Amino acid sequence: MDAVAPPDPVPVSRQPLVRPAPRTIADLAQAGLIIEDEGRTRLGDEFRICASRLHSTIKASILSGERNGNTLLVTSTKPAEGKSFSALNLAAALAQTAQRPVVLVDADLKPGSISELLGLKRQPGLFDMVADASVRPSELVVATPLPGLSVIPIGVPALQQDLDHRRRPLVEVVDALSAALSDCTLVLDTGPLLSTSDPSVLAPSVAQIVMIVESGRTQKPELEAAMDLIRGNAKVMLMLNKVAGRQRSSFGAYSYYGDYYARPNAPPPAPPSSLSKSQN
Repeated sequence: MDAVAPPDPVPVSRQPLVRPAPRTIADLAQAGLIIEDEGRTRLGDEFRICASRLHSTIKASILSGERNGNTLLVTSTKPAEGKSFSALNLAAALAQTAQRPVVLVDADLKPGSISELLGLKRQPGLFDMVADASVRPSELVVATPLPGLSVIPIGVPALQQDLDHRRRPLVEVVDALSAALSDCTLVLDTGPLLSTSDPSVLAPSVAQIVMIVESGRTQKPELEAAMDLIRGNAKVMLMLNKVAGRQRSSFGAYSYYGDYYARPNAPPPAPPSSLSKSQN
């Protein structure tokens, strides 16, 4: 019996789309955005500090002509380390502190993703570009009520789990996004490194990577294994999340851990002592 070819993906309509989008700042807050109604907060300041450092790194990458210098990938070692919360708030902080628009790209296939939290789960997005090379990035960008911040959802084919028949490599799609949105900073919220292959596949095609490391939970061997998957030319910044017992000298919940310029055969950075303790 002859094998039946998989059906072609349904093309994205070229008609104007009426999309549900975050209509108020409160909608973004429900997705995890830090709101500072009564003045600046310490946690908000922590993200602004990190965003300032990232902005300098991104600017240098763009000026030096690095591949996809305007692109930042956010990942973690494993699920539930605060990665999507971090990606949303880093994107918001970059939009507020820099002079460039920011587009948060949902590239994480897990339930409870940015697209789902923002009510964009069934809207055209990233994986529509994977399925159909004629889809233009500008058709997918959804504005948010926060000035300078937009979102590209995960996309309908991702929901249909038609990922075994991808028409374009994901790396090629990121290249296209970076070129088409060259005046923007792209923040890619990808899956955890030890749970899915997408972040390690994308790592060579981005100039910056932020890896979320959960204090007291992420183990040293896990961190080393994750770092091994993203060795290359990208600049990697580790962010230590959920720090217990804030100190004046630390950032608190999101401690800046440092830049690590991944090099072939270079060891990963020594983790904080809390990462190497047994969690039995």
